[in-house]
Amino acid sequence: MKRAQGPLAALLLAGTLAAPVAGAASLGWMKGDTASFFTDRDWQLVAETLAATLDTAADGEGLDWVNDKSGARGRMTVLGSESRDDVTCRRLRVESTAKGSSSSHQYRFCRRAGGDWALGQPPP
Repeated sequence: MKRAQGPLAALLLAGTLAAPVAGAASLGWMKGDTASFFTDRDWQLVAETLAATLDTAADGEGLDWVNDKSGARGRMTVLGSESRDDVTCRRLRVESTAKGSSSSHQYRFCRRAGGDWALGQPPP
């Protein structure tokens, strides 16, 4: 798994996305019961994988995270990217499994040029 570095990783690990586009959002954006079973380490892996996926993954590429200690795991896949003016948005499919519960949801994250990623409206 690729590791996130830099200011975005620090913000994500602190549990907050700086948000020039869509307002501040915590890692509570993840829907479903599966996320309620995550440990602190699981959330750290989610944050690192989210940053790496948004920053480096090509369209169609997915990055996995696994916590062998808790048994939780997940995958974030870039479904598509679009840019208009100084805003770039990426649609992600976020799949998670923890304690026998599984979920799969789609989200959109956007950022202005030189800014940080922020949660946008989930795609239809």
